[in-house]
Amino acid sequence: MRLAVLSRNRNLHSIRRLLQEAGRLGVQLDTINPVECQIVVDGGSSRLMVGAQKLPDYDAVLPRIGASITGYGLAVVKHFEALGTRTVNNAEAIAQSRDKFRALQLLNEAGVRVPLTILTRSARSLKTIPKNSGGMPVILKLLKGTQGVGVMLLHTQASFQSVVETLWEFGEDVFVQEFLKESAGRDYRAFVVGDRVVAGMLRTAAEGEFRSNIHRGGEGTLVKLPVSYRRAAIRAARVLGLEVAGVDLMEGKNGPVVIEVNSSPGFEGIERATGLNIAGQIIAHMMKLARRRRPRARR
Repeated sequence: MRLAVLSRNRNLHSIRRLLQEAGRLGVQLDTINPVECQIVVDGGSSRLMVGAQKLPDYDAVLPRIGASITGYGLAVVKHFEALGTRTVNNAEAIAQSRDKFRALQLLNEAGVRVPLTILTRSARSLKTIPKNSGGMPVILKLLKGTQGVGVMLLHTQASFQSVVETLWEFGEDVFVQEFLKESAGRDYRAFVVGDRVVAGMLRTAAEGEFRSNIHRGGEGTLVKLPVSYRRAAIRAARVLGLEVAGVDLMEGKNGPVVIEVNSSPGFEGIERATGLNIAGQIIAHMMKLARRRRPRARR
């Protein structure tokens, strides 16, 4: 069995752990830089090249596409799929999760509880949005961002209007979310692999910080997520079509609220906090999918 992971940096903790676990399980795992891939079509056949070498057939590929190369990375993932390779996650699922507001729309349509969220481009609406989203303070987010980057907590109407207008000037679309006072400074990360939550972590923000991301100095601790949280996380990943996902949840007035779903979640923090072997779970899932992959498309 031959597997591959798409990543620009094989020295990242997550990639090193995946390679370690693949070796332990006796599986070959290649690392491929998606930016180095050449997508070749000639009217009769197609292939993927790195330099002068045609990539071999893989039984399954795990995309770990960074936000900065989403467009090109997805083109590479789609070509793997066109060649009949099993991708975990697929291109459509990654694209849906990367657009944060589109992801919330899909979750909302499927009946998954999400925060009250408003997307607008109307300058006239700026005075009424904070009131319509539950009053100050409000959360302001860029449509695309990772590890807490592009997430702001605004306390006054003046600061809200100033920040939004500035971001619009730079061509950035933003959306506003209600501030969930019940969970201020903490959230839960559920790590989903396949159809189950393999790890749960409570993340608590560092002093003076409202974002609980581990990359922002947050602290993670092992928790056993309540059934309602596990069900919400699995449902959210399934709605977006993700087989490996990090689902962020917060406590709302009426139960768990899904804040965000990440298609390429890092797991250094959650492995350290929980002591669980997340990398091994991912490799085992890839192996299971590879064994029952669909027939390859004609080259």
